[in-house]
Amino acid sequence: MAFIAGQATVPEYVELDSTELTIFDRDLVKTAGYYSTNRDLFSLLVEDRDFYLFATMVGKKQLNAPFRGAVPGSGDLGFSIIRSKTVLGTTSWFKAYTTPGWNNVLGSAASPVDLSTTDVAFGNPQNRVLLAFPKLGNQTIPKLNEVWFHVEPTDYPIWPVKFAQLTDTYLANLPHAVLIVKNNKFYMRGNIEGANVADATHPFGLTIALGSYLVGAGQE
Repeated sequence: MAFIAGQATVPEYVELDSTELTIFDRDLVKTAGYYSTNRDLFSLLVEDRDFYLFATMVGKKQLNAPFRGAVPGSGDLGFSIIRSKTVLGTTSWFKAYTTPGWNNVLGSAASPVDLSTTDVAFGNPQNRVLLAFPKLGNQTIPKLNEVWFHVEPTDYPIWPVKFAQLTDTYLANLPHAVLIVKNNKFYMRGNIEGANVADATHPFGLTIALGSYLVGAGQE
């Protein structure tokens, strides 16, 4: 799968060994299963297995830790579904937009989503977190039809997006998956339809992180 990571070269990675690969496949299926009882959504998470595997191998290189799946030890590498706490520092994806047109959806130019921060509000992701998402999700009727990603230091083209309605959510494919490597920054603007509307667009993918981050008190 094609992806963007804010750099011209492919990030260095370390392949998972046979034990780690078995854990990866087992826990990706388990994670997809507990995230949704909707079979379509389950399949849409699992279909991106190869991208998530590559992102995990990049994480293994950058965080220098063995991979232990969905329940890692504090010094191990693991993954979970991306949560709003990691991206927005909040417990919800819902945001209100007063004006139509281009708005800041995930971070902003002045205050990007920053994985190098030590802010407790974001669970202290510094040196501990990567983000990998090939899709966008939405818990409301989607209000945006275009997105514009900026992954430090690169500005990418504007992409039209079309959300498909599933049983319990809306989902949109991205033309390129997004990989935010350790300590990188990004933000995403969206072209919002309508004034005084609420929207809950969010990255649909995996947080790849050290166990110490995934279980930290800052995740509350």
